[in-house]
Amino acid sequence: MSNENVQARQFEGGFVGRFFGSWRLALGELLIVALGVLIALWADQAIEARREADRAVSYLEGLQTDIRADIKALKFSADQARNRLAIIRQVEAWLANPEAAPDPDALVMKVHYAGVTFFPTISRFTIEELQSTGDLRLLKNQALKRQLADYYNQVDLQIGQWIAQADAGSIETYFRELAFVIPPELRIRAGTIEPEVLQAFLTSADEGGPASLQEMLATTPEIGATREDVENILLNMRARPNFRGYLRDGMYWAHLSAQLLEGVVVAAQELDGAIVQELDRPTR
Repeated sequence: MSNENVQARQFEGGFVGRFFGSWRLALGELLIVALGVLIALWADQAIEARREADRAVSYLEGLQTDIRADIKALKFSADQARNRLAIIRQVEAWLANPEAAPDPDALVMKVHYAGVTFFPTISRFTIEELQSTGDLRLLKNQALKRQLADYYNQVDLQIGQWIAQADAGSIETYFRELAFVIPPELRIRAGTIEPEVLQAFLTSADEGGPASLQEMLATTPEIGATREDVENILLNMRARPNFRGYLRDGMYWAHLSAQLLEGVVVAAQELDGAIVQELDRPTR
């Protein structure tokens, strides 16, 4: 074999060897890079998944706080609806009894508050944030999401429409009629309540605060009504042909409000229980 052939074979062998050697090295480096990218992506996804899980827990805790505030507000409003029903019944009893001689201040206060309704304040901070941000997707439990939707639909229907709209018309009519029954000055005094007392009553948050309308009214200044005022007020009520009908209409709405509010309380308590279960899940 000539020197030229030997040199040619050595050149080809060396070139091919170097080529395949570098190809294996490049492939190995490529695999290492690809593996590093995949690991980085997996780590990013794991971190994001952990963040979203933490946000979901935070949202659930926020929902739980809102729902428990709702339960308190709903129970309070249901209690006041029952109190209003009792007040209306007392006023109607006085109206029906020709010999009735109620305490003057008590008569003014009860006739005035027979038309007062305390609507619950529903906490919507967390659900509105979930909806506005699109983070509702973070709640993976579909049954819980349906229960949330059902609860807020029930609130909108039973409180926002049935109670608020229907009872509002009844109350407006009653107070227009009341202008011809109680002198303006006595009505002003009946509706004057210390702001701190009213706030404690409405929030029902202070342990030492008034728990009922009667307790709240006991802290207000005397109205100063007289026996003559009693006779005139009873006479005015009996002289107004529709007044008793307005009272009975208010009685109906007070009873219905208490029933509907108690139904929403049940829904809120069930939702609270579902949220507790979701927070207690081992995957959390």
